[in-house]
Amino acid sequence: MTRYIVYVRDNCPFCVKAQELLELNNLNYKIVNFAPDQAELLSEIKSAYNWPTVPMVFCREKNEIQFVGGYTDLVKFLNDG
Repeated sequence: MTRYIVYVRDNCPFCVKAQELLELNNLNYKIVNFAPDQAELLSEIKSAYNWPTVPMVFCREKNEIQFVGGYTDLVKFLNDG
């Protein structure tokens, strides 16, 4: 089963759009919301993937995890099938 994991922060409009897109497509997903006091941890994750913003969307199928990107990357990923 495919599952999406989305790293987000509060008050992020693209994070909301990513969640709405997954919901609209009836996809299995988990939201990981980083609180302001977790900024250092989020920064480390963004640095590990050389990614400057949230959301950070991952696609997990069995034991394989693929970094998709942000909201616009998710739209493309889902459209490309």
